[in-house]
Amino acid sequence: MNKKKVKIDKQFYENAWGQWDDMKSFGPSSRHVRRLTLKMLEGLEFKTCLDAGCGVGTLLQDIHNHYPKVELNGAEYASSGVAKARQKNPNANIYQLNLAKHALPQTFDLVTCVDVLEHIVEDQNAMNHLHEMTSHYLLVVVPTGPLFEQERLSVGHVHGYSQSEVKTKLEKAGFKILKDMAWGFPLYTLYRRLVMNMPEETVSGNFDWKKRIISEILYLLLFINLPFGGERYYVLCSA
Repeated sequence: MNKKKVKIDKQFYENAWGQWDDMKSFGPSSRHVRRLTLKMLEGLEFKTCLDAGCGVGTLLQDIHNHYPKVELNGAEYASSGVAKARQKNPNANIYQLNLAKHALPQTFDLVTCVDVLEHIVEDQNAMNHLHEMTSHYLLVVVPTGPLFEQERLSVGHVHGYSQSEVKTKLEKAGFKILKDMAWGFPLYTLYRRLVMNMPEETVSGNFDWKKRIISEILYLLLFINLPFGGERYYVLCSA
């Protein structure tokens, strides 16, 4: 990725969703994150769902396909993401929300927060607000391992989490850990490091047919990861 320094502020994310939309839809790691998110939800009963930090609403589309009767809601920091999420999910309620500062006034049976907390400096505040909005279940997904300088400068990560840190902060917010899972060893771990040294346009912007074919091949290769370990961490909690 491009290593030039950028100012990580609200405008950064307003601009970013114009570049990250196809990555979230077709990127190999993003597709696996959604696949495993749905796997973690198997067996849960919920009538309402909030995706907190929904971006352009790609995960909400997958949840709707698997749970068509569930009332869908999304909350996103950047207005550009809100607009795209509303286009993709016309039957969902999409709100603009700064999760570090506020909670929505209602609660939801299930709240998902996927690849969000690592971007928020006041992550404990964000987890407290997640608890305010969760009536039954919360599913959190974050990258773990080192906080790479390239990720900090290019995509706005501010936390290099350990699994124990994530669980401790969730418990401090009032959640009870039900189950957790790490994924991505060894191929995603390697892929993550390779991506950071590629030109930014290889993993963002428009995915033409060539990029989609390459992404499909990489997606299939990532199935070879071992069924344990890795730097993607999934935590299912009860409120």
